[in-house]
Amino acid sequence: MNSYPDAQKVVDDLGDKLLGAFIQSVDGAAVDLEAFRDAFPTWFVNFSKRFVANFVHERMWDRMVREVADESAVQIIDQEPTRQILIDRYVIRFKRHRSDLKISTYPTSGALAFWTNVAMIPGTETHSLALGYLWDVDEAAVKGALLSYRTELDRPLWSVSLGANPIQAAGSGPAPIDWTPLEPNLPQLDLRDIIEEDEDGTEGGS
Repeated sequence: MNSYPDAQKVVDDLGDKLLGAFIQSVDGAAVDLEAFRDAFPTWFVNFSKRFVANFVHERMWDRMVREVADESAVQIIDQEPTRQILIDRYVIRFKRHRSDLKISTYPTSGALAFWTNVAMIPGTETHSLALGYLWDVDEAAVKGALLSYRTELDRPLWSVSLGANPIQAAGSGPAPIDWTPLEPNLPQLDLRDIIEEDEDGTEGGS
């Protein structure tokens, strides 16, 4: 029987420092996207959805790697098309989440196996996590960091929004991480979401 960690355990295991760095990488990527849009407005309107998703992914990845590269507990794998971060028994990929909390990936056997979180040998399992951001289709904007755990590609077992709480930070250490459960927003059929899904990025995540 498979045992899946709950949100509190995962947040505790990953730790305030790593999650704080990730939140900063998401916030920074959002700023980078707006700066790019402001600098080249006539270019931006003609960019494909995939290009925009990949731009955000590149900026998140670059910012995150710079923050955690020297951490002995963190292993960074950057072998195109796969990018992931390993810490303890967790394997993390960056993913864009739509309002229904779905993510997209090319449906290779490896990608589908990654997101099922089915342990082959009890006691030796790793847990696949999607660290990512909520994407606002209407505004074409990043709307905050989140974490999801999945046993199916289209439906998370749980999802939480992430935020740092600097008011509760002790001394010079990292700010404690606040998290809030997320429920999928399930509107009427929206063709924009279908287009977003068709144009989403690589196996490593966008």
